[in-house]
Amino acid sequence: IRRLVERNGVIGVVPYNNFLWQPGQRPARKADAPLSRVAEVIDHLCQIAGSARHVGIGTDFDGGFGAESTPDGLDTVADLLSLAPLLAARGYSQSDVA
Repeated sequence: IRRLVERNGVIGVVPYNNFLWQPGQRPARKADAPLSRVAEVIDHLCQIAGSARHVGIGTDFDGGFGAESTPDGLDTVADLLSLAPLLAARGYSQSDVA
């Protein structure tokens, strides 16, 4: 991640449950996979990168996987707006989230 930042790159967080948890830790049911986990992963990457500038969201909602494989509350691209208050609660500004 640090090398990516050195090259002014961006890492995309994919809200796919298999990518958001370590092997063996992924919740068995969508209802047990909170949307807040996406914000937690974004925050973790921003902490490593040193800012939000190098972290984005890449959904793969165009057919990479179905809504059954995403966190609870994230069924369509429109639901990504629900991440804004979760990130704001972690101290991210509107410009960080935009």
